[in-house]
Amino acid sequence: MKRGQWIALAGGMTLGLVGVAAGVVLSRREGREAAQRWLTEYGMPLAEQAKQVANAAIEQYQAQMPKAVEALNTYAPQARDALGNLVAQAPQMANAVVGNLPVGNGAKS
Repeated sequence: MKRGQWIALAGGMTLGLVGVAAGVVLSRREGREAAQRWLTEYGMPLAEQAKQVANAAIEQYQAQMPKAVEALNTYAPQARDALGNLVAQAPQMANAVVGNLPVGNGAKS
């Protein structure tokens, strides 16, 4: 097996074992109560922070997206023209490079 496959296998096994351990812990009443206490204490503030981060990301997206679309619409035709010119010149450039290569004993053909 390749290294990446071993890493994926180890990660999958670890995740599986963590899932089984969480299932065993939560199947007990003490585990459920502890999980509820932790969620009440830490989970709600985390959820509020996640909402704030998401709202900030949405605001940034809404502010930047029109600028990005405008830049794309402005420069895409120029890039397309420049690429077309390069592609059109490619055969001549290739012939010039190949024509200057030494042949056999170092003499030009």
